[in-house]
Amino acid sequence: MAFLCLLAFLATWGLMWRWVVKNRGNWNLFFGNVLGAGAGFIVGVVVFSISLALFTPELKTAKKQVQETVTQEVAPVAPKPEPVPAPAPVAVAPPAPAPIPAPAPAPALDNFPAFVAGKPQNEPSPPESALLPNYSSRLTSTVFEKPITDALGQDFVALRKMLGKDPEADKSMMAAVMCAPFLHGAMRFPATTVVAPQITNKNQRFKDQIYTISNNVSARNMLGDDVSYRYTCTVQPVAGSTAENTEWRLLDLKLKKAES
Repeated sequence: MAFLCLLAFLATWGLMWRWVVKNRGNWNLFFGNVLGAGAGFIVGVVVFSISLALFTPELKTAKKQVQETVTQEVAPVAPKPEPVPAPAPVAVAPPAPAPIPAPAPAPALDNFPAFVAGKPQNEPSPPESALLPNYSSRLTSTVFEKPITDALGQDFVALRKMLGKDPEADKSMMAAVMCAPFLHGAMRFPATTVVAPQITNKNQRFKDQIYTISNNVSARNMLGDDVSYRYTCTVQPVAGSTAENTEWRLLDLKLKKAES
């Protein structure tokens, strides 16, 4: 780059010198050459300075890159630390498993009490009541699981699988579900019936797979108010019905208005 700047200086000096000599006018040749040499030198110096200023940033950048490269090559390379061998694993005896508590033995079938049905409720129903008049005589006697399966889908199927195929297994959870259709049938407006969650159920099992479920239920009366009741529903699976579509019999249903 410096050589090119020098060539630009010489070329400018010569061209300016020649231009002054050719345009000297009335001056003689000697004075024309003196003035041309001086003017050409001055203009050449200016061109040389401008050329250096234009090419200086590139020169500095190149110089810096070279210096960095040299520094990297000359700098001593730090030795790599030798790997420290990992300590030998210490054998630790696994903790002794905690003793699994033995499940409580299921009560013998003969220990379940016998169920005794009470007197059915057949009192009239005023407008402020959400119950049908003489609802006990209006209720269907049995309900099949198939309509419940179609309504609840996989949740009901999973519940049936969880109970297993043991004919003497505790079916209180299934009994609570099968009480719902009977509760809806006892109300003036079945669509407004809301049964409390099973977690608050009070269950009792009797002989011959008879189950009594107690909890709360609410429904709307003829005045548009929601009325809460405490119910006691007793159901039993009908012997001989198919496992996939078990029939459940209603043995008793009591509804008492809950205290506000």
